[in-house]
Amino acid sequence: MLQYKLLILIGLFSLFCSITKPSFYWDSRKTLRFRKLVGDNVAFIIYLLTSLFVIGIGIYSLITGQKL
Repeated sequence: MLQYKLLILIGLFSLFCSITKPSFYWDSRKTLRFRKLVGDNVAFIIYLLTSLFVIGIGIYSLITGQKL
């Protein structure tokens, strides 16, 4: 049960950081490298979709009780 809630929290944190783009998240070394590779808009969309996917997995697992 805790791991599902943790997945949802991680997804929400990632979603929040993708939208607000704080410097500790958006200007980190790995993110900068990824942004240079694909561009800012594509990186934003990929981070946004990844966040929503993680939130979706957490909610689905919480509702169904299915193990990860």
